[in-house]
Amino acid sequence: MKNKRVLIPIALFILAVVGISFFGGPLTYVFFWTVLLIPPVCFLYILLVIHSIKIYQRTEGRDMVCGTPSDFYITLQNEGWFSFSSVRIIFYSSFSSISEIDDGAVYELPPKSSIQRKTKLLCRYRGEYCVGIKQIVVKDFLGLFSVTYRIKEPLSVIVSPAIVHLPSLSDKEMFADSDRDNLQKKPVPDIPVREYMTGDEMRFINWKASAIMQKLMVRERHGEDKSGVAILMDPGRYTTAEEKYLPAENKIIEQVIALSLYYATNNIPADVIYKTSCTCRTAVSNIGDFEGLYEAMRKYSFRDDGDVAPFLVDLYESGELYDYRLLILVLQKWTTEEFALVEKISNAGMPIRVYVIDDEAGEEKTASDNRTEMISLDTRSYTEVAS
Repeated sequence: MKNKRVLIPIALFILAVVGISFFGGPLTYVFFWTVLLIPPVCFLYILLVIHSIKIYQRTEGRDMVCGTPSDFYITLQNEGWFSFSSVRIIFYSSFSSISEIDDGAVYELPPKSSIQRKTKLLCRYRGEYCVGIKQIVVKDFLGLFSVTYRIKEPLSVIVSPAIVHLPSLSDKEMFADSDRDNLQKKPVPDIPVREYMTGDEMRFINWKASAIMQKLMVRERHGEDKSGVAILMDPGRYTTAEEKYLPAENKIIEQVIALSLYYATNNIPADVIYKTSCTCRTAVSNIGDFEGLYEAMRKYSFRDDGDVAPFLVDLYESGELYDYRLLILVLQKWTTEEFALVEKISNAGMPIRVYVIDDEAGEEKTASDNRTEMISLDTRSYTEVAS
């Protein structure tokens, strides 16, 4: 039994029953009824406390930024005519933290009094979720019972992603782009014709070569130059558990923003490819473009039907991925299906870098050539790691 104080009224009740049975008398009956009334009176007291207590909480605004502390105000108010002997506050702690307030602190409030606190609220992940006070625990004046009361109108906030700079990452990742970029810029002999791919313009078909080869062939345009980097973002939500998908989605957004900012500040053209109701591309070549991407990422909603594998297949079959010098995939999962697709694209000559959250890939899923680089991502945000 967790609360040993409950044993006291039980023992008194047994004593009262024994007294009535063997001795009787008015005093014994008064003692019996007093003991019998203690539990319901204590429980009634708790109900009155819950009815009389008022809890107010607010932030400076509903919009917040991941990893940036914001002012947070709490007021506990006793509107009853009796004292509150034991009130404990429990906060939402999975996705946010409250500074300078102990989650286990017990408060006592005299009649018609209040307690006010100003502190800081820190949200760990991007998204929309509840913060602040989650529930209160009320005990009676004898400490016999406790009732946990969930707040009916919790405080909900919208948290924007943090803007992270790539220098927080390793030097190996920092210099890999320039090495790959130089590799792609090496002169390659022009090929007069090549096999037709979905997405090629019909005006470039070489009908004579197609007749000879018995399949569609297209002219390779002389001097055709590939553009910059493609950053493809995993659009899927693969679980319904908020405590699992929020950290993963936060890391995906955080990594895409960090890469885009790096390329924007280094004047390297990059296209961020993501999926809503259709395939979207946001070109980022300068800081002005980055601001537009950040706004898109701030509002982005991951999709239950947004599996990355068919999304990647569609882009591959359209031939659009080959317009870039480097393909970067930011993924939440790395299964045999994703591995096979990456191998297929890589074997066609496309250098690829894959960022995977909590990568547990074995050797059988490691890329077989030097055109694919695997990097695991920690679901903690950079701000958490820094602190």
